[in-house]
Amino acid sequence: MRYAATEEIIAIRLSEGEELHPALRHVCEEFNVDSAVVVGAVGMVRQVTFGWFNGQEYLKTDFDGVFELLALNGNVSIKDQALYPHLHAALSRPDHTTVGGHVLRAVADHNLEIFIKPLATVRLTRQFDGWFEAIVPVRR
Repeated sequence: MRYAATEEIIAIRLSEGEELHPALRHVCEEFNVDSAVVVGAVGMVRQVTFGWFNGQEYLKTDFDGVFELLALNGNVSIKDQALYPHLHAALSRPDHTTVGGHVLRAVADHNLEIFIKPLATVRLTRQFDGWFEAIVPVRR
């Protein structure tokens, strides 16, 4: 993994076999970022697990092929006193059909480039709202 940060943006490059969520947590910890917006990403992924929240749990679907990442967005917040990357993605297969949803796991296939924007004046935490744990933005 390679990364660099300014006050405006953090650029991250994951290499073959590195996992998306742990990498985001590591970089945020390194730069003391507790809240951020995932601006976007490009590259290839494999071993993807998507989740569909049914009100009680995530119904998981695993995809083992190699996919091109068409879109990645979300945020990083604090959930249960730990960093929580909340990510959604759209992925393309070699035949250009797509799959997408809430990303629970993804592994970089050769190269994955991610850009996140730290939030200096807003802190994102998560609280249970009666259905799930949603963000609670608070001005710092």
